[in-house]
Amino acid sequence: MFRFVKVLVPTAAAVLAASAATPAFADSSTGTIAVALNVTNACVVNGAASPSANLGSLGSIQFPDQPGIFGNVDGQLVGSLGTLQVQCSPNVSPVLTIGSGANDNAGKRRMASNGNTVAYRLFSDSARTNEISIGQQLSLGTMSTAAVAVPIYARVTSAGQILAAGSYTDTVQVTLTW
Repeated sequence: MFRFVKVLVPTAAAVLAASAATPAFADSSTGTIAVALNVTNACVVNGAASPSANLGSLGSIQFPDQPGIFGNVDGQLVGSLGTLQVQCSPNVSPVLTIGSGANDNAGKRRMASNGNTVAYRLFSDSARTNEISIGQQLSLGTMSTAAVAVPIYARVTSAGQILAAGSYTDTVQVTLTW
């Protein structure tokens, strides 16, 4: 008597399904991902959110009202943060150049009103002994992460002359380089 034995032969699909269910790691390999950021030196003025090619208005010097003849009258640059503030990348050595005004004449800064002028001077110290000449560069030193205050003081006098009534103004150009 013969007995028949049924033999099951697995199909290819069954073999693949079984191997997928139980992963077998025969080997591994590693690699890298490159991540980079280039940062250039930068400076901002008066707490700006980003560097700009045009600094815009850095503030103003408003002398108190005077009669037609007066002695020394002092003023100071007042910006959005009070004193002018410059903040740059660490280890940068910025330079602030205080340029000419719209009414300069014979190497002197002047405010003008309806064809009339009055000379004024800018200074880097409150005693007004260190005059900032036209085109003078103010070195701000080597920067850390903190902002540097750059006070600018001013003085005007009628120098014994009687000035015509009017609103005398000037606009001084300033350049920050680093």
